[in-house]
Amino acid sequence: MRGNIRRRGASVAAVAALGAGGLVMATAASASASSLITVQVGAAVFNSTNLASGTVGVPDLWSGDLLLTDCWTTGQDLGRGNIWYHTVDERYVHLNGLELTVTGWTYAPYVDGSAAANGSVRHC
Repeated sequence: MRGNIRRRGASVAAVAALGAGGLVMATAASASASSLITVQVGAAVFNSTNLASGTVGVPDLWSGDLLLTDCWTTGQDLGRGNIWYHTVDERYVHLNGLELTVTGWTYAPYVDGSAAANGSVRHC
């Protein structure tokens, strides 16, 4: 009986480890065409590349939070340029690591001063 419990425990641990490894691999594979950017100032996630489109209904990103972007484009100039990141995932460090996969647009100058648009992120 004790041997069965140990084997079951080992099986559960192995499945959990494989599941976690698969998750890490899937994240790494999807991130290869995207860039994970640390938010420097703060930004909301909008439906389009202008304020009039409204937000997508997720919390605003604060300094230190992370977003995953797959490209950038131009849109409304909010006083610091017209670059916007197409955001596909948000990780809220300030909300205990909450991660949401909601697609929208973030104003690049408020995220990282548009730095990723000058190299690591492709144009849409």
